[in-house]
This record gives sequence, structure tokens and C-alpha cells, in this order.
Amino acid sequence: MFANATVSFEQIVSSYPGPLSLVSILCPDPHFKKRHHKRRVLQTPLVDSITKNLCLGGRVLVQSDVLDVATDMRERFDGYSDVFEHADRIDKDLQCDNEGWLLDNPMGIR
Repeated sequence: MFANATVSFEQIVSSYPGPLSLVSILCPDPHFKKRHHKRRVLQTPLVDSITKNLCLGGRVLVQSDVLDVATDMRERFDGYSDVFEHADRIDKDLQCDNEGWLLDNPMGIR
């Protein structure tokens, strides 16, 4: 399936037959220029939709090779602290740095 998650996520997930237990956003286009940040894939409507559709205990994995992009994605989910917790707070056995970033991708992707 090919789709733009920013536009189509809600429609795709609403037709999914099972519980949505994992959403991964891996290395999205960084859109470095400030005026283009509005084009980044993870915007408030997508976070709202993920929050609404993710099953209880579901996980969200964000990954980027650009720290600013990873931080921006993380901060967007931090705005929903009543719903989401960082992995290092849930599972003390996960190896994280001092800021709670996972040291290894749990999906095996470098």
C-alpha cells in the first residue's frame, strides 16, 4: 500500500480489521528550512489520529537520523503525556541514554 499518512492515516486505520498496536515513523523527510517545517509528516492532526486509534498498551516508534526531527516528533507525543510514556519509564530493562532515547531500534533497523 502506498499512501500519505498525513492525509490518509485515519481512513486507512478505520478499515483495519484488528487492533492498531504499533505505529512506526522511520526517517521522515526532515524539511530543514523553518518555513518548510509545516510539511513534516508528523503534525498535530496525525498525532491526534494515532492517539485516537492506537489500542491500550500500543506503541509508537519514531526514528530519524536528524536529531532536530527526532526531537520534534518526540515533543509532539510528549504533548499527550496522559496517553504516552517514554519507553525507558515503562521498561527499565531497555537500554537508553540519559535523555531516554533508545540505544538500539527494537525493530532491528539501524
